[in-house]
Amino acid sequence: MDRHPAPEAGDDRVPMTFEERNTWLYAILVPVTSLAYFGVVVPRLFERPASEVSWAVPMLWAVGATVVGTVVGSIVLAVAARDAEAASDVRDKEIERHGDRIAQAITAFGAAAVLALAMLEVDHFWIGNALFLIGAVGATWGSVAKIRAYRGAFHG
Repeated sequence: MDRHPAPEAGDDRVPMTFEERNTWLYAILVPVTSLAYFGVVVPRLFERPASEVSWAVPMLWAVGATVVGTVVGSIVLAVAARDAEAASDVRDKEIERHGDRIAQAITAFGAAAVLALAMLEVDHFWIGNALFLIGAVGATWGSVAKIRAYRGAFHG
């Protein structure tokens, strides 16, 4: 059975797979939870030194919201698209690898920056937030790369 039937005349859209829907969810959820986190923490920097800013609990909330939002959103998307086939195919696997390579490249660069911050013995606030930001940027750009691939910009 062909997972991606030929589009009808005048319609060049390919139906979204389960993986693509989840990629869209993640591409929206990560920046939203990250911006919410920074919206809470950055104003605190104007009130006190970084070493006195409480950041761990808001970060845990942001990470938790991303995890819970991904699980719940994935379930909602699966129920809403009950007519769509959920099994992945070769295209999904190739696109997943493509996006993961982008995310890993960004994260590797960021890890080097975080390592430099640790070697310079900067405050934990900056190390933790740099790692959080790099993870969010890597995850977001990896998702964007996957979405672009799904929408036709992939030459895997």
